[in-house]
Amino acid sequence: MNEHNEPHPIARRTFLGAAGAVALGGLATGVADAAASDPFKLGVASGDATPGAVVLWTRLAPAPLDPGSDFGMRGRTEAVVRWRLATTETGLGADGTSVAHGQVTAVASRGFAVHVDVTGLAAGRHYYYRFFTTDPDGTRHVSAVGRTRTANAASDTRAVRFAVVNCQNIAGGDGEMYFNGARHLADRDDIDFVVFLGDYIYEFGRAAHVPPREITSLDDYRTRYGQYKTRASLREIHRRFPVYVMPDDHEFWNDIRGGDLTSAQYGRFNRALEALWEHMPLRGGRPGPVQPDTQNHLTLYRRIRWGSVLDMFLTDVRQYRGPSLLGGTQQNALLGWLRNTTTTWTTIASPTPMWYGPGSGWNSYEGVRRDVTAILANRKQDTPVRFNPVVLSGDIHCGIVTHVRRFTDHSSALVATEFVNAPMTSQTSSEYSANAEIRRAYNHLNGYMVCTASPSAWTTRYFVGNETALPGGTVSGRAAWKIDAGARVGSVREV
Repeated sequence: MNEHNEPHPIARRTFLGAAGAVALGGLATGVADAAASDPFKLGVASGDATPGAVVLWTRLAPAPLDPGSDFGMRGRTEAVVRWRLATTETGLGADGTSVAHGQVTAVASRGFAVHVDVTGLAAGRHYYYRFFTTDPDGTRHVSAVGRTRTANAASDTRAVRFAVVNCQNIAGGDGEMYFNGARHLADRDDIDFVVFLGDYIYEFGRAAHVPPREITSLDDYRTRYGQYKTRASLREIHRRFPVYVMPDDHEFWNDIRGGDLTSAQYGRFNRALEALWEHMPLRGGRPGPVQPDTQNHLTLYRRIRWGSVLDMFLTDVRQYRGPSLLGGTQQNALLGWLRNTTTTWTTIASPTPMWYGPGSGWNSYEGVRRDVTAILANRKQDTPVRFNPVVLSGDIHCGIVTHVRRFTDHSSALVATEFVNAPMTSQTSSEYSANAEIRRAYNHLNGYMVCTASPSAWTTRYFVGNETALPGGTVSGRAAWKIDAGARVGSVREV
């Protein structure tokens, strides 16, 4: 597959589109041959996996970049979409051989987005899924086969490996940029899930963006998501791994403070939030109707627990940001979770860094930062062997190995190890050097990081390169950083 001149080695997994219908017991009859009519061009996805459930997603859009044709739906108001989930790909051939199946009605007012929360599944295992729909003229369409995985049961002691992605700008100042790290990640077989930690799209206008201006309308946001999802590598990540998605600012607009919006900004915020929901496998219901005089919200902060080794709190630092960083309800949930979590590794995932350094969104909110770091310090002091805190973040366009300090001064005690992720493509002119706060900085390198949590250790490894202007650019794995379970904060080392 080579879309937008981005080669992608996906042949090692079956990437079935309409042609794959031949294997589905008679479904080949009437299946569309013309790629132009394929409503599944945005791909398929799964996310928000728990031990017994997972959300399946797709969005019908035969023409993802053409709002003038209703993105190819041409005046239709609804479409019935059937789905199946099975333990094997062959089990998708009929309802009777699937684990679960059903149908939903996708509607125009919600962008023909489909969200199916499949429950009653077994913990810690892979499943396969697929969508089906029929045009008014009887033409049948079949999506690619997606693969997903449920989270490990609470007693499961197996190691967990996941990737973190953020800051994936498609439009550089000098032209299009390429998701070489995404292509590398999509071809892996050792990843349990992927965390998208903000700036999945960028809203500003540049020549390589579609449209090439700043986006403001709902159709603008839908088109921009459509452009990003035309990247085969990004679609393949979604097809192969369950994801957990948290926005930062550029899914809305630059430096948004959702808790400080004026009524004149509600409409644009609601449109951006609607587009986010339409394009991500999110659990918990859709936002309210897109109206200009009321601010909508989605409850996006949530806990990600995999077995007895990993408990992660995914923080939302944009929807409530204003007088407070997190809002009272989210802040109380975070602090309560932090006091009581009992897995080997306790992880806070934040789109903005917590470190005492430039670009930290937490340093301006001393109250919540102090409350969080106090619990981190006290729990490590009280149960030093069993409590092992790690922070994951992004946003500042440089991969950095650092720490969180108890207070905002350089002599304060260390209370957590922090790994700031490298950007997928976004650039910075800043240069970071090793100092009292920085163990290692991966300056001007782009890609992603992989974290492995086990009962005995945590490792983080950056996979980065500097060829975002090249469609076939490469990334490579750098030396891993390791923390032993039970070790003091500050003992992270390169191995």
